[in-house]
Order: sequence, then C-alpha cells, then structure tokens
Amino acid sequence: MRLGLSLLFLLSVPALGAVQFSQAECQALNTERLDIRKQLRQPYTAEQGEQLQARQKKLLQLLKHHCKKPVKAPPANELPRLP
Repeated sequence: MRLGLSLLFLLSVPALGAVQFSQAECQALNTERLDIRKQLRQPYTAEQGEQLQARQKKLLQLLKHHCKKPVKAPPANELPRLP
C-alpha cells in the first residue's frame, strides 16, 4: 500500500522544476495567446485553423510549465528561447 502511494506521489510531482520565464516573456506569450483567440473567432481556412490551434496549444503548455512563478529578470546563464 505504501509503495503504491509513494509511486503515485512521485508520478504527480515533476522530478525537476521547469525553468521559469521572466514576467515580460510570460506576458508576451499570454498576449500572443489572446491574439490567437481573437483570430479563432474570425473566419479562417481549415489549414489556418489547424495552425492557430496548434500554436495555441503550444502556448498554453509553455505558460503552464514556465510561467507558474515568473521571475522579474531571467538568469544570465539561462536565457530561454521562445519557440
């Protein structure tokens, strides 16, 4: 029983914390996400819709993993690149 609970706990907690982006980077990602939402409310082709939805999904993943607690300024040795 304890082994099962231990495994469940370990699987629910990430092994290493994700590098947190700066506040400015997180704000830029969120702005892009909101722009995509606006575009999705307008007419678009099937191909454009797929591209917008794929980018929106990627942005949501980035925001979820790297913008939980954004830092004021990124560390000099770890400057994340926005995809």
